[in-house]
Amino acid sequence: MFISRRRAGFTLIELLVVIAIIAILIGLLLPAVQKVREAAARTKCDNNLKQIALAAHNAHDAQGRFPPQGGTYGGAEYGPLLYHLLPYLEQKSLWDAAAWYDPGVYTSIADPYRPTNSQPVGAIWPLWESTVGPNATGMYEGFLRQQRIAVYQCPSDPTIGMAKLGNATTPPVGGNDWGDGDASYAGNFLIFGNHQVNGGSSKDIRASIANSIAPMWLWDAKATLQASIPDGTSNTIMFAEKYARCDSGGHGGVWWMRGIVVGNDIGGQADSYPGDRFSAVFGGGIGNDGVGWQQGQASFFQVQPTQPLLDAGGQCDKTRASTPHKNIQIALADGSVRSVADTLSKATWAALLTPVADKREVQLGSDWNQ
Repeated sequence: MFISRRRAGFTLIELLVVIAIIAILIGLLLPAVQKVREAAARTKCDNNLKQIALAAHNAHDAQGRFPPQGGTYGGAEYGPLLYHLLPYLEQKSLWDAAAWYDPGVYTSIADPYRPTNSQPVGAIWPLWESTVGPNATGMYEGFLRQQRIAVYQCPSDPTIGMAKLGNATTPPVGGNDWGDGDASYAGNFLIFGNHQVNGGSSKDIRASIANSIAPMWLWDAKATLQASIPDGTSNTIMFAEKYARCDSGGHGGVWWMRGIVVGNDIGGQADSYPGDRFSAVFGGGIGNDGVGWQQGQASFFQVQPTQPLLDAGGQCDKTRASTPHKNIQIALADGSVRSVADTLSKATWAALLTPVADKREVQLGSDWNQ
């Protein structure tokens, strides 16, 4: 006598039901995973901003003043703000690398420290052609401006790494030679740059210099903690987030090795002191290419601007601070980091940027203190 046994297993309908349940669970879980990832990325961004602010204070303690938005500081000639902070972010070796040229790279500027342009002599002068090296084999390891600095890059910034993409005809254009040297943070011009024009406080630097190439003094406020921020360090923005690429109306963004051109101040050349729409600045100033960063209420930050890599049709404004988060992260002059929603009034934002109050400025109200 034979007894038939059914084969164990799922029927097609049962299998489809199981798959549907798994798909629903994954669908429910995915947003939670994305929120966790974004929270972790935001924490990293906040920590980066905190380190940058503390580095500025450490630089102040070491040198007796804050570094300039662009200029000579701490023994380095004509460098940009984020370059000057390198020694205080455990990046002294990169700061030192500015002493080196690759002799095979063309440079159009006369080197006062090395007239023959044949051998590096150790002068700290962060030129466009500065290279990292030489290494143990005597070979150079790439341009200084191409070096990735993690503390300058927010993992939430959707434009980080875009500098390596594109060509002259396909967006995103430009930036190929910069490699990983892009950044997600910028300095407040009214702290690090010189907003004192013609002996008084001016909120419209562009009008004051009549759209000429920015003179060197304009980019160095020689700011000190004690004398330059009478509004109060807890009420003055020092650094803020800003997209690494921001191409609306012509490609731009932020690179840590971008300074501010001094025009004819250096032998009639400009490429030793580069500065334009890629400089790490917001809140004021003008670059050698005529780009002026928005000031006052017009400089109010952008939240998650759409299509930042598009020249035509993109919404990202390279002349303003911008954030990939729902709220922008800022570092105040006291070294603290704070999250600010776009419900903040534009008048309050403008007041937070200015280290020196004037009669036109609003008092910080409930939208800031909440």
